[in-house]
Amino acid sequence: MSRVRWFSLVAVAIVYFVGNVAMADGLGRMEWLVDVRYDIPEVTVDEAKTALANSSAEWVVLDVREPDEFAVSRLPGAVRIPPDADIETFTQVVGDSLADKRVLFYCSVGQRSSKLASRMEDAVREAGGLGVANLRGGIFRWHGAYGQLVNADGPVDRIHPYNAVWGKLMPRKNPPEGDSNQTEDNP
Repeated sequence: MSRVRWFSLVAVAIVYFVGNVAMADGLGRMEWLVDVRYDIPEVTVDEAKTALANSSAEWVVLDVREPDEFAVSRLPGAVRIPPDADIETFTQVVGDSLADKRVLFYCSVGQRSSKLASRMEDAVREAGGLGVANLRGGIFRWHGAYGQLVNADGPVDRIHPYNAVWGKLMPRKNPPEGDSNQTEDNP
């Protein structure tokens, strides 16, 4: 059995058995599994918020999710790239934008983004990039910490749960449809 297949089976088993246990713990377990599986630097949500607020021009933010996930919400300024992108697709998407910049990859929980980051790490450096990092806990953790999100219509406070099982890992539920006033001060 391949390592990727084994990792996927373990991840699904953990999500399945999390059941009624606190979902933040489930996401924490996924973060641990991603950390063990991929040798990619990670940044926490707080570190990413600070870096993007203070020096956003030094970062390229890549959303490693499917188009329907990206359409619901994304980090401000993020560019979508397919999780299965090859080097040619990666180069087409990011073009010449990597020189002297760090690349922040994210997905729902960090698994797809870490996998792509590990495959593209050399390509980033060859393009003059300063390195790659994965957002620990992905957009689930970002949303749970009330990080700013946008979609094609502007600011939004919801994320795509990926599916019903993975959605149980969200530290914070989406607000009801039409309720866009949920903030850190108004949960």
